[in-house]
Amino acid sequence: MRSIAQAFSRLDSPTPALLPLYQGLLASGVNEPFLNFRIAQILIEQNDFAGARNALAAYAATPQGTQDQFANMLLLAEIDRREGNLTASAQRYQMILGSNPPDEGVVNAALQGLAGILQVQGRLPEAIALYDQIIARNPQDVAKQLGRTSLALQANLITPAQAEAVLSGWLANRPATDTPPELISLVAALPANPQLEGLYGALLAIEPNNLGLQLRQVQVLAARNPAQARSQLEQLIARDPNNLGTYFVQGQLAQQLGDLGQASEVYEAILARSPNNTDALAALGGIQFQQRRFDAAANSYGQLLALQPQNPIARSSLISLTAAQGRPLAALQQLEQLQLQQGGANPEIDRQQQQIEESLLQQRGFQPPWERF
Repeated sequence: MRSIAQAFSRLDSPTPALLPLYQGLLASGVNEPFLNFRIAQILIEQNDFAGARNALAAYAATPQGTQDQFANMLLLAEIDRREGNLTASAQRYQMILGSNPPDEGVVNAALQGLAGILQVQGRLPEAIALYDQIIARNPQDVAKQLGRTSLALQANLITPAQAEAVLSGWLANRPATDTPPELISLVAALPANPQLEGLYGALLAIEPNNLGLQLRQVQVLAARNPAQARSQLEQLIARDPNNLGTYFVQGQLAQQLGDLGQASEVYEAILARSPNNTDALAALGGIQFQQRRFDAAANSYGQLLALQPQNPIARSSLISLTAAQGRPLAALQQLEQLQLQQGGANPEIDRQQQQIEESLLQQRGFQPPWERF
């Protein structure tokens, strides 16, 4: 029994189907503590974060777990991230890095995890700087270049065409079975492309709950058959009505097709189930902004800031609302303050500032004749 337990505990990416087996082996009294760690990994993917924390606590209480504290901290940081506690997640990663762990894999995982947190916070230049460290530490790992390309694309530092060229070059030389997380990240970040439809399907077979991939696949389908795309989403929802991720894809598709009313209803339905869902608040605020429901959008972004005071989407969107409500000079002043608070140049803030200035100049173009001299 212990040999069986040891063999299954060596699986790096255990599937949910193995959860009853792991739990049964532990219940039988087999002395293989690392099974608790594998159980935690599965429970995280099932969004059972309380159960995952309990499994990690059980592992940490064993002599083996005491010696494996960095692995525990990495999973706890991932739980914090998925629960929306980005500050706590970043602190765990920084604590790991500050401890100078001897295991290069732990250092790389902490650097990459911290880069992911910075990415979510909109601090893309800092995230790219961390990826440069990862690449310098692992020059033989060409997949890391995909991760950096994905970040650079999202920061508007490179064009989609340049990112697609990197992807094409990597795909031309990769082993058939090599599917690193960076590949999935880049493919999901690129605009929908009919030529990548086969790749979407192949990657979704590996990571079926990836929202970015689901959205790209549905977008490609919607371009040639919107009704079929909607039907496919309805089937996904019927298959797993508790999966909020599918509702996000439905909302994004409705927005893509110009059906802002349905998109708003979808995000409101998500918030009825999960009132503190920051992604839904951000999406709903964006829809309300497009509908010129400025007070409602301000309320959504205000709720988002109450949950995440440094959320870059909420802060920049509220500034855009200020400009849209006829106060462009106040908006420009707020952008300058935001730039100072972030302590350096931010391409997204620069782009937003340029848009407001151009809009202001266009408005000034409709001056009465006597004001032109």
